[in-house]
Amino acid sequence: MNRRAPVFLLWASTGVSAFATAVALLVVPWFVLSLTGSATLVGAVAAVEMAGLVALAGVGGPLVDRLGARRSAIGSDLAAATVLIAIPLLHNTFGLAMWQLFVLAALLGASRAPGQTARRAVAPDLVEQAGMPLERGTGGLEAANRSAQMLGAPLGGAALAVVAETTVLAGVGALFALAAGLTALGIPRIRAERSTDGYLADLRAGARALLGDRLLVGMVLVLLVMNTLDMAAIGVFHPIYAAEVLHSPVALGAISGVMAATALLGNVAYSWLGPRLPRRFLLVTAIAIAGAPRYAVMALEPGLPAVLIVIAITGLVSGAINPTLSVIAYERVDPSMRGRVLGLTSAVAMGGAPLGALVGGVLVDGFGLPTALWSAGAVYVLVTLAMVVLPVWRGLDRGADPVPQPLRESR
Repeated sequence: MNRRAPVFLLWASTGVSAFATAVALLVVPWFVLSLTGSATLVGAVAAVEMAGLVALAGVGGPLVDRLGARRSAIGSDLAAATVLIAIPLLHNTFGLAMWQLFVLAALLGASRAPGQTARRAVAPDLVEQAGMPLERGTGGLEAANRSAQMLGAPLGGAALAVVAETTVLAGVGALFALAAGLTALGIPRIRAERSTDGYLADLRAGARALLGDRLLVGMVLVLLVMNTLDMAAIGVFHPIYAAEVLHSPVALGAISGVMAATALLGNVAYSWLGPRLPRRFLLVTAIAIAGAPRYAVMALEPGLPAVLIVIAITGLVSGAINPTLSVIAYERVDPSMRGRVLGLTSAVAMGGAPLGALVGGVLVDGFGLPTALWSAGAVYVLVTLAMVVLPVWRGLDRGADPVPQPLRESR
């Protein structure tokens, strides 16, 4: 096998898994709505699924380190496939009670977490074996994930217009099985180090490794704030802005589509230019452009064309944020601890998403949309200033902050 083939297959399996996830996030709520007619139950099922994802991302890291990335990713996708096939199977045979749907939603969210962590954990080793710059391999992984998410919603909606929800759910299950097969084909068997400590001890060790690195803690906090604000924007600000300011649901689709497409272009550009760019300057500049200007322009209400131009610019630069943070994490985390540390970072970073939607709605109802937009922009400005002023962020630059030499996994 070509030495770069495992990286390409990792990208492919990541893309298929992310595509299946994006379709599932559309089809499952649609299925619940058609089954119950209740928006409250739709939201409850979505919340349960997100809770399962965040919970297992936080506590499942030691499992990834113990089983290894290959088995964890394959098992994760096969578990998701089983859950998604079980929903239409139960519905069409014995009947699907609401409590069963809640259980399956929680299992679906939980099943996705180990696979996401495992693919991130194994990426540096495969990229190193392929002789690629880490920035290029990470940018390609993020591009595969983002492009799949961008295509998943519209193609999932098109599928729902043609066939029944239960058929689409079974098809998504088959896609997860395909992702497992690509992982089995592409990721080599790497013998994971066997911990002699208990599971909780491994979890505590991961927490100590994260909390002991001030730069990693800063990165996680920045992601927490950004994810909270972005969920408020996607879940509340953008829909209300499209309805009350632009008076068009088409405008909402345009905003979402332009942001997704330009962010994908930003990922691709980073995969080629990232190794040549200073990391701190790149990250601070990207966050400065991607955050406050978008909210400020929307608050000024200049019309859809101007908003789309700003959205395109912010989406383009935002494509460099996640890959840059991932590269820093890869370099600073001992390979034997990646599952635990990356799982914890994902759990904390995603923990603000439900809160963002809630706080966004409260701000709009209590103070109005313009005030909510200016407030979100102000928080982004504070985040950017902190990254400029605080000394810990100097560690972003290559060679600026020494990192202990990591231990390699035995093969």
